[in-house]
Amino acid sequence: MREREVKQRLAEQLRKEGFMNLNVRYGQEHGIDIEAQFPRSRRWLYIEVKGERPGGQEAAKRRAALGEALLQILSVYDGSAVCAIALPFTRGYQNLVRQILVPLQRLELHMIFVREGEIWHLAPGSQGFLPQKVAALMEVLER
Repeated sequence: MREREVKQRLAEQLRKEGFMNLNVRYGQEHGIDIEAQFPRSRRWLYIEVKGERPGGQEAAKRRAALGEALLQILSVYDGSAVCAIALPFTRGYQNLVRQILVPLQRLELHMIFVREGEIWHLAPGSQGFLPQKVAALMEVLER
């Protein structure tokens, strides 16, 4: 699944759930990919999105993409906003996240995985790599 598809699916879900001030950046726009505000708490949600990239050397491209995502999300990480990285739910990205799971959890980053018609969430406090399929992102992100 390409980055644009992941963004579109997440934006649709956030819109459906009633997030406020939703801003989705496509293409070469600078800044975090998705910004939104929780309607009750007014906290900000920042999501950096990556997708599969065409061509060879898939493993190297996934590592580079995740590194870019970390740099982008850490640039807005302020301790009060909810921060997440969204990826396609593929074996390659699963393996990569497993390798750095402990540091991701210590940073309190939410991981969101997207595949056809499904959104999965890996909470910062989860014990191991056990993503849960979610119907509403607001419920799991605002805890």
